[in-house]
Formats: sequence, C-alpha cells, structure tokens
Amino acid sequence: MEERRLLLAVALSLLILTGYSLLFGPGDRPPAETPASEAPASSDGWPLPATPSEPEASSLAGGEAEIAEEAGARVTLKVAAEREQRVEVLGPDFTIAFSNRGARLLSWTLAHYRTAADKPEEMVPALTRGPKPLDIETGDPSVDERLRQALFVPSTHTLRLRGTSPRTLSFRYADGQVEAVKALTFQGGGLVSISVSVTSGDQPIQGRLLWGPGIGNPSEEEKDVRGFVEPQAVFLAGGDVERVAASDLAPAGQPLPAVRWVGVASRYFAALLIPTEGSGAAEIRPATLPAGPEEEPTVAAIALVEASRGAPVLLYVGPKDHQALKDLGYGLEHVVPIGDWIGPIVVPLMRLLRWVHAQVGNWGWAIVILTVLINMLMAPLRHYSIANSMKMAKMSPELKAIQGRYRKVPMMDPRRQKMQEEMGELYARHGMSMSTQMLVGCLPLLLTMPFLFAFYRVLDISVELRGASFLWIPDLSHKDPLFITPVLMGVSMYAMQKMMPSIMDPAQQRIMMLMPVVLGGMFLAAPAGLNLYWLTANLWSLLQQIVEMKILQPKAAATPPKKGRKKR
Repeated sequence: MEERRLLLAVALSLLILTGYSLLFGPGDRPPAETPASEAPASSDGWPLPATPSEPEASSLAGGEAEIAEEAGARVTLKVAAEREQRVEVLGPDFTIAFSNRGARLLSWTLAHYRTAADKPEEMVPALTRGPKPLDIETGDPSVDERLRQALFVPSTHTLRLRGTSPRTLSFRYADGQVEAVKALTFQGGGLVSISVSVTSGDQPIQGRLLWGPGIGNPSEEEKDVRGFVEPQAVFLAGGDVERVAASDLAPAGQPLPAVRWVGVASRYFAALLIPTEGSGAAEIRPATLPAGPEEEPTVAAIALVEASRGAPVLLYVGPKDHQALKDLGYGLEHVVPIGDWIGPIVVPLMRLLRWVHAQVGNWGWAIVILTVLINMLMAPLRHYSIANSMKMAKMSPELKAIQGRYRKVPMMDPRRQKMQEEMGELYARHGMSMSTQMLVGCLPLLLTMPFLFAFYRVLDISVELRGASFLWIPDLSHKDPLFITPVLMGVSMYAMQKMMPSIMDPAQQRIMMLMPVVLGGMFLAAPAGLNLYWLTANLWSLLQQIVEMKILQPKAAATPPKKGRKKR
C-alpha cells in the first residue's frame, strides 16, 4: 500500500514538472540580478558603465540577456534589445542622437551655429543608405552587416551632460557568435573618447572607426558662394597637413601608415579622429552618394582609423576655431588653413577681430572698424607711394621725350648708354634717384600687402561670420543678396585708378581701367564679409588719395625742378 502511494506521488511530481516546463520555458524565467556595486561587463572584460541614478540598460531597452553557467563562470550568450530605439546625448554645445540598431549615429547638431532656416547646424550627412559616421568596420562584410542590423542594448536612453565630469554612453550586443561593445566617454572639453571591441567566436577582431561620407549638409546658397569646396579628407602626418578632394581619391582608397589625426573637413567645420597612442594606421577613401532622378551622383570622402582594444580613439566634431582647437592639443589647429607665410599675422588679426566684435557687438561693424585701423597704420607707407606717383607723373612728358628720341636705337647699341645718362639727369632734377626709384615706388605696397592678405584670410576662415548679419546682408558668409558691396567695390577701385596720376600710355591705361570691372564681376559671388572688407579698404584709400593730392599738388607746382648740368 505504501509503495503504491509512493509511486503515485512520484508520478504526480513528474507530471507537474513536465507541465511547468512546457508552459514556462527557460527564456521566460526572470534574469539573475546584477549586484548594484558591479558594472555589467562583456565576456572579454570590457566595462559597460552606467550612471547609478539611471535605470539599467537591459531594463531600459527591454533587451534580452541569456546567461549560462559553465563550471561556475558566467558566459554571455545573447544580449539584444527587443526593438529599435532612439538614444540621445544632451550637452550644452551639442545634441547627439543614435539608433540602437547598429549603434549608428543619426544626428550631431551644434547648438551655437545655425542654418539659414534658424536650425542647429547638422554635422551628419543626410543619407538614407550606405555607411554612417562612427560605424564599425572589421573587414569582414558578413560581420559588418550583422553589426549594422543588430539591436544593441544602450546603457541609457538619455545621457545629460552637466559640468566637466566625464559621462559614458555604451552600446552592447551579443548573439552567441559575435559580440560587440561601443562606448563613448564625453570628457567635457570638446573631445569624445570612443572604445570599440568586437569578438567573433571568442576571437578578437580588429575594428576600425569611420567618419563620413562627408560632413554636414551644405545648402544651395553655400554652394553658390565663390570659393566653395566640397568637404575634403584631411590628415596630419608629421608636421604637414594634407587635404585631398574626394574626387582625387583612388576608388580603392589611400592607406595612411601613421597619422596624428585624420578626418573630413568643410570650409567651417571638421570631424577629426585622433589615435590616443600618438599616431595610428588610418585610411581615406571615396564614396559615391546616391542622387535624385535629375541629379548626378556625387563623391564624398570617408576617413577611417584603427580602434584596437585597449586604445580608444578621440573624436572632435565642431567648428574650425583655431584657438579652441589649439587648446585641445594634438595639433588639431592645423586643420584651419591660416597659411604658411602669413600665418603669424593671421592669428593675431583673428584675436583682434574678436576683441573688436566684443566691443561693438556686430561682426559687420567689427570688419569695418578693424579695416580702418589697419589702413590707418598703413597710411604713412601709402603716402610715399602717392607722392612718388605724382613725381613720376610730373616728369612723365620729359621721360617720354627722351625714350622717343632713342626708340629706334637697338638695345645693344652704345648710344643706349647716352639715354640712360639723360634719364638719370632728369630724375636728379626732380629730386629722385633712378637707381632707387623702383624700390621707393614698390616698397610701400609690398609692406602693406601681407597685412591686407592676412586680414582677407581671416575673413575667409572665420566661422563666426556664418549666420552673422549686417544691415541689409543676412549672412556675411554668403554673397550679398543685393550685390551692393561688390558693385561699390568696383566703382571705388575705378575712381582710385582714375584719380591716380599715371605714366602709362593710353592703351595701357584702358587695360587697367578694365580691372575694376573684372574684379567687380569676380566678387559678385564672393562672401559679403570679404566684399565689405575690400569696399571699406578702397573707400579709405580713396579718401587718403584725395586729401594727399590736395596737399601735395600745390607744393609740387610751387617747386621748380632743379637745373641740370650744362651741355658741353
């Protein structure tokens, strides 16, 4: 009797256990809790930091994590989210958005820079297909495609950056065969540290981090500005910066054995990848972008850098601000094309322009004021040039008469020496030296040109002019919508040439009078800030020329030429 009861109890127990296992599978059991004091880790030991005050990644993403026990060791078999979700990083200077599908970057907007539509400037190209910035490439197409489609589990849905304390956003995925971790640490100084780990079948795979294709989304107004250049691949190897247009890159790409940084840069913005070990292997390559029905396909640049385990990559995304990039180190300021020989002048002028702007509060007026200040400093040198031109104009008839008498004399004829003697006497009677005339006439111009070119370069590279308005001009980095500044610039240049005494023959004078028309036409599509600078400089020069000629002409008329030596 007792044996029957025992057998019945065993049968009922087996029936209950079998029914429970059928109704509730192993995937429906609640996962084991991770102690609060321990941060989750991948199977290869990479940390997945999470803010204590924020929910854990698995619960946030609704992800699935299967854990197996083997000889007392925890081995991750599967870590994946249940659905695609948006993950954001909110900082004072930028807003970044990822998709947990592939841990891919969707958006990187700059809070302090606005488009013509008054929206934050977007650094991520608007492409629906192809690679995206911060994608991981392993060299194995099947692994790369699997990672791009994988639903990563983020450490948080929203990461808010406050102060300068580093904060980390991490993505993790594992499917039993491939495991990947991407962790971004925002350091608070403008750089982001990115760590990448990929394993396949418990074997680590070398991953590369990329940026591209291109950077930003230039508007049609920007493309219409003279001098517009599509975003280029840039890299610093040694002490020299190389800039390569995407159209000049070989289809297979260009490997770079050792670079200090590599990236993609437009006129005003850049995304730069920096190996933290001082230098690292990188590559730049072209990518053909899809086009609309009536558009031609375009080519954009992609930059890649090795992101090996234990050596994170630093990333800078933002404006090409020379001083800010110099403060970050790593030679990042070299991405700003200040020029080689005028660079020492450009940097102080950039600081001076910002100081003037801080006083007046408008970039247009800052350009006008600084242009006037520079021309005031150059006024004494221009004085000598104007005075020299007037002297040359006064003696021009006699000089042409001498040249006319010897016009038919061959160049190697000894009588040419007699012409040089007569010209020397003419210069002496007018208080001038024939040997130093060229130096006196050209030196003032040569001394002023470096400063003028340097300030021109300042305005050409200053990201602050982007979106800055002045009177009728809505954006000083775009062309003048009414073409007032380029037209006035050409008119002022014509007036200067018309007033300046000349010793050129009529044919040469007519050619020179065409220069204002040609330059005015060329500058119609130039940035309004540059046209404002040239117009202000021309108006100052014209005013100085009028005043100088009114003062010098009476003196020149009252001073008779010195008597020359009597002919024997």
